[in-house]
Amino acid sequence: MRDLAWVIGSPSLIDATHPPYADHVISDAWCTEQLQNSADWLITLDENPAHLHQLIAARPTRRLGHYFETLIIYWLNHQPDTQIIAANLQVMDASRTIGEYDLLIRTPHRSGWQIKHWEVAVKFYLQTEPLNESWPPTLHTFLGPSGHDRLDLKLARIFQHQLRLGETESGLAALPPGVTLDKTQAFIKGYLFYPASAGIITPSNVELSGISGLHLFGWWCRHGQTPLPQYEENSSWIILPLLRWLAPARLAAEADVQTHAEICNTLAEHFNVSDEALLLVELQRNQQNTWYEIARGFVVHEKWSAHTNIAQT
Repeated sequence: MRDLAWVIGSPSLIDATHPPYADHVISDAWCTEQLQNSADWLITLDENPAHLHQLIAARPTRRLGHYFETLIIYWLNHQPDTQIIAANLQVMDASRTIGEYDLLIRTPHRSGWQIKHWEVAVKFYLQTEPLNESWPPTLHTFLGPSGHDRLDLKLARIFQHQLRLGETESGLAALPPGVTLDKTQAFIKGYLFYPASAGIITPSNVELSGISGLHLFGWWCRHGQTPLPQYEENSSWIILPLLRWLAPARLAAEADVQTHAEICNTLAEHFNVSDEALLLVELQRNQQNTWYEIARGFVVHEKWSAHTNIAQT
């Protein structure tokens, strides 16, 4: 349920007022309103989440983006005035797939009804350029933790290709009978991670063209090159599995956590046999003695390179 609430109400990565994206980004104000309107429903769901769990089980995935889409579909299906017309509708040009409509939805509008094309994505990017050489950073310096995804290319594909499918002959042909698009919007959420060596960086002291000033953020470092940052004394640590990357971590009092020394040993063991980046969360106890997240960050292999094979995904 907490992941679902995060999907609805977390801030966008994208600045909805940025002129090239104007009127094509779902705003934080709208998301906040939807979260407030969904509060009672979410509380009820938290008490009996079986139906949500069944949907997740029916759409098994190892990909965070698919899990994100599943939660969006569940949420929209439970909005009384919203109808999902199609999801993941492929657009073909002869025998070649040139794109897909992530979501086609019908929503109420002051003039009656409005049909919208939503492109949805949840993304995590690491800022890779040395801060003394590139500040404020440009979007091409943000790479995904695998090194195969770049923020500027992702946004270009969403806004210049995916959201414009409805303007193409093939895109129009792929629409269900009787469907005419009224609006196209991007629903993009996630985190940006800044070098741990730079100290504490927050959106308030970063100005990124096209990126929301309220974007979620964390740190990143290369294993063995930068000390693991610790924001509070006597805090504890966990490694987040991929499908738990969304909402801030909350754990029961008896949860299995590690000390700073223990997590450093775990990292050493991991990077001896793997070059996969890991997402760590630093935790503290609250007044109820349960654990809550205070910071998060990626640790990557010491040879992780910013000059990898980048693809538009």
